[in-house]
Amino acid sequence: MSRTRQRIALAVAMAAGVVVALQSRSNGELAHHVGNAVVAAWLTGLVGAALLLIIVLVRHRSGLATVWREARTGALPWYLLTGGFFGTFFLITQSLVVPVMGVAVFAVGYIAGQTTGSLLADRIGLAGNGRQAITVRRVFASVLAVVAVAIALSNRLSSVHGSAVLVAMILVAGVLFAPQQAFNGRVGRAGGSPFIGAFGNFVGAVIGTSVVLAIDVMVTGMRPVDPWGAPWWAYLGGVLGMMAIVAGAGVVPILGVLMYTLATVLGQLLGALMLDIFAPTPGADVGIRLVTGVVLTAVAVALASVTRRRAAK
Repeated sequence: MSRTRQRIALAVAMAAGVVVALQSRSNGELAHHVGNAVVAAWLTGLVGAALLLIIVLVRHRSGLATVWREARTGALPWYLLTGGFFGTFFLITQSLVVPVMGVAVFAVGYIAGQTTGSLLADRIGLAGNGRQAITVRRVFASVLAVVAVAIALSNRLSSVHGSAVLVAMILVAGVLFAPQQAFNGRVGRAGGSPFIGAFGNFVGAVIGTSVVLAIDVMVTGMRPVDPWGAPWWAYLGGVLGMMAIVAGAGVVPILGVLMYTLATVLGQLLGALMLDIFAPTPGADVGIRLVTGVVLTAVAVALASVTRRRAAK
């Protein structure tokens, strides 16, 4: 595999991370407006799924038919179609944990789970691009990324309140990120387009969030909310999410899950830095912590990429 292709894939992964940071701001504003994170995620999923349905029907119908045929015959294992449901677990965990433990604690724990899951996913070859050994260098790069995120968000970390169950849920949500990206990539490869993998992800996410939303309505008696009236950029979450998932489905088979994870973490920190500079929220602090986190994450990406190039020889 050419280094040029790897570098392009790495740049796409970093850009996807920036998009995720923008999506988080957009979804957060929409959730604040409607007063319910599940409703906001459901609306975002609907928009993303609708856009992808149009794209797939117009440009990739043959690829969708191929995936359906291979799934029915068993040539494509059925479990590869479940990537979107992992995002539902992330949503449930985020909704339960963030009000109790805070966004920063959730982010650090989630990144720790992501890097751990990514190491394991690459080790067993979930992305379909061969197995990669768990080396000292790759483990060090993973730990360094977690430390970088902890440093970047240290000014937002406060005393942690919550149970061991919530902590475990954060880690599991992060670990599940790895198979989600790997499965989306393999479905996209089977259909000949990353849009196919992204479409499957959004369909699963919409189904999952619909179930969660229905349970929420039955248990809490929540009434329908008016989604309109938020700033225009609060409705871009579906578009941004589609871009990020399509990017992941396209480059995970090239980079592997760990490299994709590290690159997107770097992109998210860069995105957070840009937002804090150009569109800060109340209390935002652009300081040495965030810059240090970006630099350390870049070092982690460099370490992991050296391992990747050597393994490819």
